[in-house]
Amino acid sequence: MPTRSRRPTADLPELAPGVTLVDVDDELGVTPVQALLLDRVLGADGPAFWVDGANRANTSRLRELAPADRVLDRIEVARGFTAHQHTSLLDRLTGRLSDRESPSVVVATGLDGMYRAADVDGDTAEQLFIRAIASVARVARVHDVPVIVTRCRDDEFSTPLRRAAETHLQCRKTPFGPRFEDADGDTETLVYHTDDGWLQTTLAYWREVLEHRARMYEGATVDRAAATPGIQ
Repeated sequence: MPTRSRRPTADLPELAPGVTLVDVDDELGVTPVQALLLDRVLGADGPAFWVDGANRANTSRLRELAPADRVLDRIEVARGFTAHQHTSLLDRLTGRLSDRESPSVVVATGLDGMYRAADVDGDTAEQLFIRAIASVARVARVHDVPVIVTRCRDDEFSTPLRRAAETHLQCRKTPFGPRFEDADGDTETLVYHTDDGWLQTTLAYWREVLEHRARMYEGATVDRAAATPGIQ
């Protein structure tokens, strides 16, 4: 596969305020969600928060994707390792945001993951999962910002999350590269070229997309300074 591509001209999906469920093909991993997160940070002034419940918060990859290290100063990352800890993190985030400026975006990857674990019984797990969904929905409603969520599996257990999401996107791996689609089939957003057959689906491709997006935002820089990233 070629390692160079023409500069992307298509945009990443524009995320409306509210809960957006993103289902990503396993082969693509969490990178498309990280690209959406960074795109929102580039285009808005507020901080970003990423709460992970499925060991998907790869901060090294996030730094590799960022067009500039200082972009990372506005991203805070937390991981939940049990169902109760994950729920507590989301509760604390909801309370914390009540006393500060609105975030640019909130991301909750693997929102259902901890509630499938064996450390809690079925009824308790379901109650905690509903509470977690309510927390992210409240952040979206109160602050009028996009909240990106992912799930570990599409099944009956995760159905409440799908119902709570105003938007449902899918990122699929295709012969031409990654492709975001509206899961309801109404719209689609392409983030690759198909006219010359040259494309890039690796990390370098996503970085190129984000560097292109950074140039679209006034004052954004694509200089990769040697600053220490601010991921916490």
